[in-house]
Amino acid sequence: MQRLRPRTRTAVASAGAAAGVAAAGALVWGGYRVPADLLAPTLVLDLAVGWSFIGVGLVAWTRRPDSRTGVLMVVLGFAWFARFAVAVDTRTGFVVGVLLGSVHLSVLVHLLATFPAGRVQDRAERVLVTVGYLLSAPLDAVFLFALGAQRQLGDGPPPNGLVIAPSNGEFDPAGIDLAVQGVVVVLFLSLLGVVFRRWRSAGPAQRRSLTPGAVGAALIVVTILVERTAILLLIPPAVGVALAWSAQVVLVVWPLALLLGLLRSQLDRSAVSRLIVELGAGLPVPERLERALADTLHDPSLELAYWLPERGAFVDPAGAPVRVEPVRGRALTYLERDGERIAVIVHDPVLAGEPELVAAVAAGAGLAVENERLHAEVRSQLREVQASRARIVEAADGARRRVERDLHDGAQQRLVTVALALRLAHTQLDTADSGELGALLDEAGAELAGALDELRELARGIYPVLLTDAGLGPALHSLAERCPVPAVVGTVPDRRWADAVEQTCYFVVSEALANAAKHAGAGQVVVDVREDGDGLRVQVSDDGAGGADPGGSGLRGLADRVATLGGELSVRSPRGSGTRVIATVPCA
Repeated sequence: MQRLRPRTRTAVASAGAAAGVAAAGALVWGGYRVPADLLAPTLVLDLAVGWSFIGVGLVAWTRRPDSRTGVLMVVLGFAWFARFAVAVDTRTGFVVGVLLGSVHLSVLVHLLATFPAGRVQDRAERVLVTVGYLLSAPLDAVFLFALGAQRQLGDGPPPNGLVIAPSNGEFDPAGIDLAVQGVVVVLFLSLLGVVFRRWRSAGPAQRRSLTPGAVGAALIVVTILVERTAILLLIPPAVGVALAWSAQVVLVVWPLALLLGLLRSQLDRSAVSRLIVELGAGLPVPERLERALADTLHDPSLELAYWLPERGAFVDPAGAPVRVEPVRGRALTYLERDGERIAVIVHDPVLAGEPELVAAVAAGAGLAVENERLHAEVRSQLREVQASRARIVEAADGARRRVERDLHDGAQQRLVTVALALRLAHTQLDTADSGELGALLDEAGAELAGALDELRELARGIYPVLLTDAGLGPALHSLAERCPVPAVVGTVPDRRWADAVEQTCYFVVSEALANAAKHAGAGQVVVDVREDGDGLRVQVSDDGAGGADPGGSGLRGLADRVATLGGELSVRSPRGSGTRVIATVPCA
């Protein structure tokens, strides 16, 4: 719903004032006699109820244009005044007044059932609202036209209970009247249950917002229930009169309770100044900063996460990565300073209806949040360094275990075979002929050659000799030639770099080629190495299935290796579109 324009607000307020004056004029000069002792209190209370709903409704409509509560309150106020048409002593006034006499109760049911959004949100609310409207003008039309209800004649007060006074004569409602009142009692009992259920299921921040309206709503419903129950139980008219007066008093107070709820957000903004003073007094962080924001916004469930632009991720106050995404029952408010995002507040969605309050808190705590963001960034870097060291140690231990296993299963077994062959040849030196000895020595030689090949292959995996002797370009071409997937090496700068830089680039390409061959199902891999400022940019692209996991052990190990030189590794691997591994390695 669009925000209420000042011109529209003025027009509605003027129409409300005119409706109240017209209602008062109809009561005083409409043609019926109103006892002098009832005229003044009736006018005061009725005008107070109607104008209270219209006035507070305009405030709610202006402040919360996203909610229809304000509109419903304004409509209720006009419906309250419209029922005074019955006070005009004409046939038309009687018909209009009877048809509109209960509409305000239907709007009241709609308002209570859907508060605070003003929109029907589930089946129970839809049933309540529908029944509420059916019990007003449609039912009154049946009584008026189908059942032959006649206009009350005489010199007494206006008909249809417009003036609250004991009825003359016997108090004897018809059976159909009792049935209707029974339905009304059930309706308002159900309404009371809906209000209580909504309040009970609300979070702390939303419950604080609902409490003033819910308490007033409960008073209104309970008062109407007692009044209607009094009719069902045939309680004397004098008691019903007292209940009717009390119901109108509550109707005056309830919009004021809603107004208190609206003003409470203004009072909450005064807490921002206390927050600033508390932060300026050397508030310990990080735990109490989050707690101070939660106390100021009255949301114990509030969470604060800091944005790290270099990593493109959010972290909690301890520096641990956190996922920030919209979820049901939670709202996000991003905090900015000098146009740059610094943090996000995850809070109760009811606070989204008070953006000015949240913005004031964010502005007041902006400097503290920025300072704490820097601390969180340092903590995150420290956590990453610690995790990286642990992974490096684990990778080194794993590499040693693999070397040990490869030596044991490969070259060591071959050397054992060589030793056995030589020992057998030695024992047969005097008895065997030259052919048998030659066969044993040939077997030993073959096993020894195989052991040497395996040792060379193992040494190449540990440290590429070609890289040391010839440089990065020839070493990468050698990797491409041995790759099971067709690999093309593009341009590689024809110069030497520091050993650590060349080794890092080499192993990035080696791991990327191995992943493309084992997991990607690629048909081709392209390797490209370029100078990028004071460093090297290595990119390995394949046309495989994509979907590579940057958190896997291989790629994570590469990221740690690149990070030790102050570089950065990124993996772009959308499913079905291949994988690109990009490493930027400083050389200065």
